[in-house]
Amino acid sequence: MGARSIGDLNFLPPPDKTKDDILLFFKLYDPEKEQLCFAGRSFVKSLGKPIEIIPNLKQLAGFSPDEEIELYEEIYFEPIVMCERLEKHASFRSSQLDDGDIICFQKLYQSPDTEKYRYPDVPSFMKYVKNRQVVHFRLLDRPKEDAFCLELSKLHTYDEVMERVAEKLGLDDPSKIRVTPHNCYSQKPKINPFKNQVADHLLDMLMSDILYYELLDIPLQKLERLNSGVELKTGNG
Repeated sequence: MGARSIGDLNFLPPPDKTKDDILLFFKLYDPEKEQLCFAGRSFVKSLGKPIEIIPNLKQLAGFSPDEEIELYEEIYFEPIVMCERLEKHASFRSSQLDDGDIICFQKLYQSPDTEKYRYPDVPSFMKYVKNRQVVHFRLLDRPKEDAFCLELSKLHTYDEVMERVAEKLGLDDPSKIRVTPHNCYSQKPKINPFKNQVADHLLDMLMSDILYYELLDIPLQKLERLNSGVELKTGNG
């Protein structure tokens, strides 16, 4: 059975609301497409249980009747993401669901199926959406034009950012890349580049959505030690 069209999304016609009714909204998550889409709305009885509406949700999504699904409550997105698995056999009232609350649902995936997807469940996808950041990278000696853009996470560590840049540039050694922040006032690179691992996360590196990069002949850490007058004594010189 195929998924219903947008015009059919209200899978239960809303009756006149009573004091025992709760108006809930539903979203369907597809980890393959990485899409979380509005799927419909419905009144439910406050003493009813999520397990009772699962057949309707399966029909709405075009899932087979024997498909297992997971339910999550989207509690809030700001200032941080909070999305928790919903107990199917507890009443809506005991789960503290109220008018306007959102239930997200998806197919239930088991390992190793979850390894096929970057964001296998609703909470991981919402955290990705919350923290994703498109960064424009420019060569330091060509500061007015983008060389490439990367979609990163604000929670990526300094090393993870450098690894992604190296991968984009086809380099084997991320330590031979040095980045410089953007000056929002002059619209030029700042005078001082970032030192090796000076920032914990991408969020700490960004003054805007622009970073400048340059390629080094030796690892950045070694260059910094040489510049400070400290000889680096290693077996490989």
